[in-house]
Amino acid sequence: MQADLVLLHPPAFFDFRDREDILFPYLSTSGDVPITPLYEYFPLGFKTLQRYLGERGHSVRIVNLASTMLRYPSLDVTAFLGSIEAKVFGIDLHWMVHVQGALAVAALLSRLHPEIPVLFGGISATYYADELLRYPQVDMVLAGYDTHEPAAILLDELSGERRFARVPNLCWKDPESGEVRANPFDHKPSTFACGIDWSVQPASDPANKLPILEILSTQNAGCAYNCNWCGGSREAFRRVMKRQKAMARKPREEVAWEFGTIRSLAGREKYHFYSVGSYNETPERLSAFLDLVGEAGFRSVSYEQFFLTPEPLLRRMAAANPRTTITLSPESHDLGVAKLAGRGVYTMEELEEWCERALDLGIFQIDVWFFIGMQEQTRESALATVDYCGKLLRRFRGRNVNPLVCPMIPFLDPASTFFEEPEKYGYEVHFRTVEEHRRGMENLSLLDRINYSTRWLSRRNLVVTGYEAVCRLFEQKGEHGALPRGVATNAAAKGRESLEFLLAVDAASRLTDPLARARELASLGPEIRRRNGEIFGGAVSNQAFPIDRRIGGRWFDEIPDIDELQPALAPAAGLVRP
Repeated sequence: MQADLVLLHPPAFFDFRDREDILFPYLSTSGDVPITPLYEYFPLGFKTLQRYLGERGHSVRIVNLASTMLRYPSLDVTAFLGSIEAKVFGIDLHWMVHVQGALAVAALLSRLHPEIPVLFGGISATYYADELLRYPQVDMVLAGYDTHEPAAILLDELSGERRFARVPNLCWKDPESGEVRANPFDHKPSTFACGIDWSVQPASDPANKLPILEILSTQNAGCAYNCNWCGGSREAFRRVMKRQKAMARKPREEVAWEFGTIRSLAGREKYHFYSVGSYNETPERLSAFLDLVGEAGFRSVSYEQFFLTPEPLLRRMAAANPRTTITLSPESHDLGVAKLAGRGVYTMEELEEWCERALDLGIFQIDVWFFIGMQEQTRESALATVDYCGKLLRRFRGRNVNPLVCPMIPFLDPASTFFEEPEKYGYEVHFRTVEEHRRGMENLSLLDRINYSTRWLSRRNLVVTGYEAVCRLFEQKGEHGALPRGVATNAAAKGRESLEFLLAVDAASRLTDPLARARELASLGPEIRRRNGEIFGGAVSNQAFPIDRRIGGRWFDEIPDIDELQPALAPAAGLVRP
């Protein structure tokens, strides 16, 4: 493989294969994205950089290393990375959950290619730029929410006089002195990114009976709202990006270009389309966006909404696609908790009345997300939310109102208001630095990988309450016909059994006698290895879709072809450790 820039997406935990000293339990990811605990979902910025730089004469390859390692368990990662030729390696540290894997991949690249700089980027990389550059394996950090023009300048300099001081937003180590330098952070455009070319998607396994066919689009960076737990909120964006205006929008012509590529996507009528951050759009821009959605002919569409969508807009959305889903996130059924989280803009009674109108107007489905880990949220409050979900399921039986519960694990976002001022809001942050997060991700027990607790929920109670809430909700869905009863019963049982083993592993990890601890962990090791093998066995299920589906074919499964991987694939079936 050869390119000017090779963008590598790391697994959240690099050396995950064949381990007996770290447990990755069932239901240990949050949200509805179909991923494993490796979080093999890379930021959309990889796709926009590939197009932007490619149009300016620079070759760019994307390698989802996490997906590649899942797809090919016998891959010799050292041999594969050693075979790549590039001017610079780019690694995303957008979500902090990737910190251990990102730094491990960077260290391996630095050993294999000491002459090629390693570049980090993303929200977390921007926030932690100074600290990241203290690691010997990190040569550069490109800060900002839109790094397209700075990346183009950097590639020009790498091919020319290497005047890195000319690259805006770049933090870097002087190759001669090793001195860390920070160029002015002054590339802060009012527009955001460029359109993505969606015309070609990774091929799904023909034997996959339930392929994951989804593409998405985000029309803006930043946020108009200020949810205190979110690292992408209005105030967090201002903190990290050093910019008072908390929104930057994708130009309309780029949105139109993006949808032009979608119309060239073979089989687009089988794809689900997810509109990210559509609640940040002005009415005029959203109206134009809906016209493009209507012309695209997707199988189904989802829109995130902050407020209860008004009726005229509901009619437009339903007209644009007959299988339209609205995604709401009230965070808690308790209005007080919801307001403290940054939501709380409608009561549950108003929500239910709105659901009736929305469904009558032709909205196909309504997803309602509740979080666990909020300010003043006790175990009793979180489980009362599940009881409220049961009420929704009863009232809207057979009408596609789908409540979900999201335990906020493993990390509270750095730069979020709760992370920045934990004592004020009743939080305790257990990992604050990059190194603390990196080491935290290496802990055996999931409980010790969580970077926060609250005055109302310890780390143990975050996990126990989260599992209990999700499992109860599975049972509610089986009872009220929102899931097949057998699927719901199996998912709940699997979740409870996973929690039981997780707590047994946690108890063993806390034994104070070294010999007793070693003996107990040794006895649990083979079972940890077996369970991890199931989690990373080539299929994925989650709360939103608790049925195993084979990975591969997801929009982010940028996996090299077999010819590029062949020299690094083991001839035997056994694992080759990195």
